[in-house]
Amino acid sequence: MPVPRPAAFVFALSGSLFAQGHVPALEPPGLSQILTSKKWTVIEFGGPTCVPCVKMQPILAELQQTFGTRAQIRNFYVTEHPREAQAHKIMVMPTQVVFDPSGREVARHIGYWPKDEFLAALAKAGLK
Repeated sequence: MPVPRPAAFVFALSGSLFAQGHVPALEPPGLSQILTSKKWTVIEFGGPTCVPCVKMQPILAELQQTFGTRAQIRNFYVTEHPREAQAHKIMVMPTQVVFDPSGREVARHIGYWPKDEFLAALAKAGLK
């Protein structure tokens, strides 16, 4: 009996979780633009096949619905744009970075971030 390959498992897992909701990914020019938009911004630096990144997608989508036009929540794929990720000192996937309306980093978290802890950190940073 053939043993399933890990890549196939990750793809199957990511497909089922993405079906539950996800937020758009940015290209490098979009990352620069969103940080000067004068809105609260949350960027998850990760990748489309990173299991904790995929598990974060429903949470990020819920946060986008919760905050509506007050905040922009986006993905940025480190694997596709390593130079830009390095400029933001990203060392591990996923890393969520919160920027205030002036574009200043006000919070950072590495790994899976449970929704209640995420919301508490956003409130502490000033996004309510």
